[in-house]
Amino acid sequence: MQQEKDVIQREIQRLTLFLTKLIGKAVGLSTNDFEQGFQNIESDLKNEFDLTLREITNLDDSKLTKKLEGLDEQHLEKLAELITALVGNLQNDFGSELAKKGIVILDFLNNNSKTFSLKRMQLKNTLQQGL
Repeated sequence: MQQEKDVIQREIQRLTLFLTKLIGKAVGLSTNDFEQGFQNIESDLKNEFDLTLREITNLDDSKLTKKLEGLDEQHLEKLAELITALVGNLQNDFGSELAKKGIVILDFLNNNSKTFSLKRMQLKNTLQQGL
């Protein structure tokens, strides 16, 4: 039983590190290589979570919320950070839709977490400014 918990904990840590690396990639993207970098991030997300940011924007809020229920809180926070990092470079309808979905993710976290987070509040404010 303990061994099973250790395996699950290691997987959560691995995926958290994976998302942290994607955030680093997103922050480091320049205008010149943004499209290629974005495609790489999408591909990486699809491989690890079987979900892309484009798919997230195409889901209605209730379906997105159902998908979020199966993900770890740390992963959702990192996903919201990733979305926030990317939205600043997306000055189009997709960027606006992605910002809205980021807000849905943060609202879901705030409603389902036992911990208040200033960081989530800051991310939400940043996303709201991107609308």
